[in-house]
Amino acid sequence: MDFKIGDSLEENGSEKQNNRKIPLIIVIVLSIVIGLSVFFISNLIFGDKKKDNTPSVSTNIDLEDENVKILYDYVTYGVRNKRYEKFIKEQSVKLEDFNNYEKFYYALQFAQAEDFASTGKVNENNQKIYNISTSKIRTYMQRFFGPEVTYSTNSKITYPFSFRINNLNVGTLTYAVESEGFSTVFTSFEDNIVSNNIIEPFYTELSKATKKSDGSIELIEKVLYTELVNKGGNVYDVNIYKDYQHTMLLETKTNLTEEQLKENPIKFEDYGEKVTTINYLFKLSSTNYYFYSSTINN
Repeated sequence: MDFKIGDSLEENGSEKQNNRKIPLIIVIVLSIVIGLSVFFISNLIFGDKKKDNTPSVSTNIDLEDENVKILYDYVTYGVRNKRYEKFIKEQSVKLEDFNNYEKFYYALQFAQAEDFASTGKVNENNQKIYNISTSKIRTYMQRFFGPEVTYSTNSKITYPFSFRINNLNVGTLTYAVESEGFSTVFTSFEDNIVSNNIIEPFYTELSKATKKSDGSIELIEKVLYTELVNKGGNVYDVNIYKDYQHTMLLETKTNLTEEQLKENPIKFEDYGEKVTTINYLFKLSSTNYYFYSSTINN
């Protein structure tokens, strides 16, 4: 008979206090968890994002390096030995800035005579029909423009190639589903363009090549734009500009003869840091460098 009412009440009161403590602990723990979660999420969204302060390391490459020469040839290419002016006149160029013909223009610089297989057929004009495969065209497109390039096969492409087939070099390509390629007929021959200009409309010079830490390669090209003004007879003025549109004049050379102009060619060193530069960026896809962008810096 040791049982006491008071003992029983005391025990029951302790249990109630413990039962109150348990929800309180849960509330505290949940508050801490929620608070920490809000802190970390807010910090990710609004907090100071620490940037990688590791400097991007660029290594200079010799201008005689084989890759540098190849990539510079890519962007200075032009049919019939006359440079196409896209990069010379457009302030900024990326893949989306090329029209369909321009994509074929740059891609077909890699084409070779052996890419065109004879079909044994002739067209209505008794001209032999050759075929270049869609896979070969795709390879050349990706070589210049990278893996993301898209292009249309709906239009005919007439192109002066750097080689001859049957002594002809101008071919017209038409997509042919049945041959899984482009039917090509060579129709004429066009020789390389030989300039007879006293002064060229622009002058360029590769000045620097660097390899970046991400593996990409950047080429820097100097460029000067000119305008020749005939003052009468064999007397000329030459205006030298920073831009293709001829709005930023650097210098005017006056009252010069053709002979004087040839004896004293335009030199980049005469203009120092005033010359315009074009930056070409080439990115790496697998083992292939492809054109990514160009920017004119006036």
